[in-house]
Amino acid sequence: MALARRLLSFSTIPAASALIPFLVLPVLAYNAGAGPWVAVAVGQSVGGFFALAVSLGLNVVGPTLVSLAPEAERAELFATGTRARLAAALPGALVAAVIAAVLAPGADAPIAATMAVAITLGGLSSAWFLIGLGRPLPLILFELLPRAAATALGGAIILAGGPVLWYPALLLLAIAGGIAAYAATVMKPAALVRGDWRGSLAFARRHLAAAATETVSGAYTTLAVSLVTAGTTTAQAAAYVSGDKLFRMGQTVVGAQGNALQGWVVEEDRAHFGARARKALLLHAVLGVLGFAAFALIGPWLTGILFRGKEMDAATAILFGVAILCISLTTSLGRHVLVPLGRTRAIFVSVVAGAVVGVPLTLALSALWGSVGGATGLASAEVVVLLVQVGYVLAARKARV
Repeated sequence: MALARRLLSFSTIPAASALIPFLVLPVLAYNAGAGPWVAVAVGQSVGGFFALAVSLGLNVVGPTLVSLAPEAERAELFATGTRARLAAALPGALVAAVIAAVLAPGADAPIAATMAVAITLGGLSSAWFLIGLGRPLPLILFELLPRAAATALGGAIILAGGPVLWYPALLLLAIAGGIAAYAATVMKPAALVRGDWRGSLAFARRHLAAAATETVSGAYTTLAVSLVTAGTTTAQAAAYVSGDKLFRMGQTVVGAQGNALQGWVVEEDRAHFGARARKALLLHAVLGVLGFAAFALIGPWLTGILFRGKEMDAATAILFGVAILCISLTTSLGRHVLVPLGRTRAIFVSVVAGAVVGVPLTLALSALWGSVGGATGLASAEVVVLLVQVGYVLAARKARV
């Protein structure tokens, strides 16, 4: 698939997916109090972390595996990856529900728990496989459209005065149903269930480094809302959540571009790896600068319009901008340089360093400075990840000279 078409397909679809929550978020902000607003965000935060664990690192290495695999072996690769993730999804969803319920504001615990289960099951997404195949249409039919329909219906129910719980409940059905429906088109459910579970678990063990990388990274990115909620007041957490909503949208676009370019960088048996890796890094630098500018220039104004009474301030917006710039650069350094070079351990080391800095800073500074403190912890973690990855890339380049 040509670069322009690949970027258009696999960047536009997740960008649209990132916009889907905005069908309900303004409705939620205007029609529900701070409690349900924070509960939904806590469920998404905890569920997002467990979804990374469930994905077993296939968001990082999966597209490359599919691109390099012989065509005849790709269906079995999909089945192996799906079985391995199913083994993690059920206990993961249960634990996520309990944690989200504990962190949520009292009466809104069921909202947080249901949302956590829905988002955790999103870790079973087939996006890694379809990106490797270069086939965007099934992502639209089986994942994007069902989630959009569930979100729109949930928003309509809330607007009509119905319980907020309908939103995560409908989303749970849409996510689980869409993922199951696509899996059934690749192979029969019976064959999937009766397949080689021992081989699937061995597959999971081979990719523990990538899985650990994404999961540890989630300790200071996807879990940031939960950390801020634990460290500050509901009102301050609500303001942080507003900025986090825009941050998640930006992060989705960055990740989508990273995925779209990942298979392209190593196509044709890595014949153009060096030039394509540099071009991918340049594209991500441009995207990151645009993200920073958007946060700094219009972030507070936009959250004020979308989430009345829960907008973020200028300092928080700038810090979110720093974080999205760093994420854009590290996405390319990791997926387009370090992974193809076989340096997945370097990515793991970088995110561990980020977590060591980010988690305690987010907890401590959110208690002192509220939303600004939480954003400071997030931005600091991402800067550390960037510096460590740059160091590894420079070392790898020196070793190849």
